[in-house]
Amino acid sequence: MLFLSRHFILLFFALLFVSLCYPQASKQSLLTKKYASEQLIEDATILKNVILKMHPVIGIYNSKGYYETKFNNFIYSINDSLTEKQFRIKLKILINDLHCGHTEVGFSKKYGKEINKLKLNYSPYLFIPVQNKIYVLAGLTKKRDTLLTKGIEILRINGYSADSMLKACKQMITVDGFNETGKNHYLKYGFNGYYLGLFGRPDTFNVEYLKNKVIKTVKYPAQKLINIPAIPLLAKDDSSFSIYKRATIKYKFLDTAKKTVFLKIASFSRKGYRKAYKKIFKKLEINHSENLIIDLRNNGGGSLANSYKLLSYLLDSSQNQTLKTHIKNYPFKKYTSGNVWFRSMRFGFKYIAKKQSVGDTDNYIVKIKPIKKYHYAKKIYVLINGGSFSASCLVGAYLKNNNRATFIGEETSGTLEGCNAGITPYYILPNTHLKVRIPAFRINHDIFKTTTGHGILPDYKIEYTINDIFAKKDLELLKVKELLNLK
Repeated sequence: MLFLSRHFILLFFALLFVSLCYPQASKQSLLTKKYASEQLIEDATILKNVILKMHPVIGIYNSKGYYETKFNNFIYSINDSLTEKQFRIKLKILINDLHCGHTEVGFSKKYGKEINKLKLNYSPYLFIPVQNKIYVLAGLTKKRDTLLTKGIEILRINGYSADSMLKACKQMITVDGFNETGKNHYLKYGFNGYYLGLFGRPDTFNVEYLKNKVIKTVKYPAQKLINIPAIPLLAKDDSSFSIYKRATIKYKFLDTAKKTVFLKIASFSRKGYRKAYKKIFKKLEINHSENLIIDLRNNGGGSLANSYKLLSYLLDSSQNQTLKTHIKNYPFKKYTSGNVWFRSMRFGFKYIAKKQSVGDTDNYIVKIKPIKKYHYAKKIYVLINGGSFSASCLVGAYLKNNNRATFIGEETSGTLEGCNAGITPYYILPNTHLKVRIPAFRINHDIFKTTTGHGILPDYKIEYTINDIFAKKDLELLKVKELLNLK
């Protein structure tokens, strides 16, 4: 009995040891885990079927047959195993051809959690692209600032030319239509993450740069960080702004006579905007303000109802805007959620919009009506840039078409004719678990009947140099002040 009990105890601890060690041995990092080509083909096929079935951009810039061929060629090209990151990069290049800024391929939830905990190799210098060149923005540590000084032009990093890095990074950024300013805008803020994600995270950086018209090289070690510290590119707002925090709106008068109002809308929030607009436009009326500057720079959009409300204070006549969809339910619902919200939106729009069905497409026509009380009919100046997208472009497009505003800045990343949005479910691919964002509605700006593939163009084009950025100048606002003879 003693012999048996000893063997039993030894067997118990052996099994316990195996059970404790096996999960550790079998657990593999998602950063290095590879998926078989059969798994990748299944994910890509599901994504193809979903996009061809529901994506509202199909037929706008290219035909359904064109995209079917693109996806089929992509699927046929998958002949080897890939990591999640490698597959995601290939999918991002593929969906870039949809020309839709609301379509995105994101990491899986578990991948994101894992990578957010890791210290990764970064360059101890931050770089910034400006006018298709790359410059040193700042050093993360003062100790190494003497190696690469602020403002130096970078020609190569670890053998990759500036042109090749910028071109590759832009393929990772989706915008509407054929716009380039949007890609340049987002790359300006995200280059330090993009190029390392695409070209690797080396232990040592070999950098070729231009100084006093002489090409030089420098070599330095990487720095391990969880993330890159934020370095603000814009000057801080002063305390003279009145702020509506919930509405993400702030404003101030630019002159003592209160004739010119500067209104900054960071995003079209779903909260607090009605109260904010009412109070602001009431002040404009009381003070007989003659100039309204609306800052839509870096405004990525948001609530349609908010944008309609703003336009109701500014437009002189009623305007139509149409949301259209050719699906009744989300296709392949097992890979997504939120179908109830999609159906609820369709149901709700029947009461606030006029519904018209053409074939398999349901059109919901919203009428934007001018408000009589506190309506503003005087001069408007709108500041725009490559970060102006979605609902901010809806506002800009209607003001542009009705000759209600002068535009200053650069072309928007949202197009004149509309975008694909309304509601944007995420599809989770079954094997890699990548999250793919796909819009369900086409937002048509009914005032533009043709497809341009381009954003709102400014009346006064603004281009920043690297020195303007270092000086934190606000060139758009300076231009408005020049036009209005304001100091």
